[in-house]
Amino acid sequence: MKKSISIMVSLSVITLLFSLLVGQSAHAQLSKKYELNWGTIVAGGAWQIIGAAMLEDVKKANPNITGATIPSTPTATLMGIRQNKFNIGFSLSDSTADAWEGEGYFKPTGQIRNIKSLMALYPQATHIVVRADSDIKKIEDLRGKRVSPAARGLSNDIEAQRLLKLYGMSYSDVKVQFLSFEDSAVQFIDGHLDALLFLTIPFPFASVINVNSHRPVRLMSIPDDKVAQLVKFRGVEAYTLPNGLYKGIDYPVKGIAVRAHLVVGDDMPDELAYAIVKSIAEAFPRYPSVLKSMEYARLQDTARDVGIPLHPGALKYYKERGIVK
Repeated sequence: MKKSISIMVSLSVITLLFSLLVGQSAHAQLSKKYELNWGTIVAGGAWQIIGAAMLEDVKKANPNITGATIPSTPTATLMGIRQNKFNIGFSLSDSTADAWEGEGYFKPTGQIRNIKSLMALYPQATHIVVRADSDIKKIEDLRGKRVSPAARGLSNDIEAQRLLKLYGMSYSDVKVQFLSFEDSAVQFIDGHLDALLFLTIPFPFASVINVNSHRPVRLMSIPDDKVAQLVKFRGVEAYTLPNGLYKGIDYPVKGIAVRAHLVVGDDMPDELAYAIVKSIAEAFPRYPSVLKSMEYARLQDTARDVGIPLHPGALKYYKERGIVK
């Protein structure tokens, strides 16, 4: 009799545990289906590569999520979220802060306030590239020189203008060409540019590696007092490049950085934001093998301030993980 009772109790405990597990599993499932329109960058670009990997992990962990990555730019993604063309995408912290305040590129169209930060990722930092034998030794020496800050409207463009202004200069004081990163590198290698004003790029950066493979270069630092002025802008931080990223660059390079981050519409359901962040966080260790820049992304930095509020669903996950107290 005692043995029968013991067996019955054991079966009851097993049944209870099974019910709890099933209940937890059901609770973990999203309550409805969601489609993600994920703004990235041009095909083959860093955000397209890492965005595709992240979306794959999100969909694998959450069968109720579908969607695709879509080529975009930081500013176009922010505008697209306002216009409901995107519901998630990559941006840069200085561009996002400008969108929130209606400054810079966003001044003609006004503030974008229907956005929330989901996850901060890796820094994009200063690379002011000149030839090793160049007579350009300091920022002031750029006056009258042939330079490229890459394409118009990017974070590089924004920060290059801010830097020049600190020296009483503007684009009218240099011979500026707005080119793609790849075309800028080619023009520099061919001797048609004197400097690359890449103020906020991921690293190690393919175009800089390309230039460095063809000729010796120097990377110029931004003086501390000017860095202190630039970091007054929201979304901008002081940053020193790690040594050894490029051939012959075995010295510290001081400058600024902005953060690549994921931004979403503020109408994204909490459960969806939570599921996306959780899926990416759990797959975080694999991303450096997908994109080298992710070596400099830290899980404990994912909730850092990028100039706009965190989404409540993301905040819930960060609190559970102890990333936010």
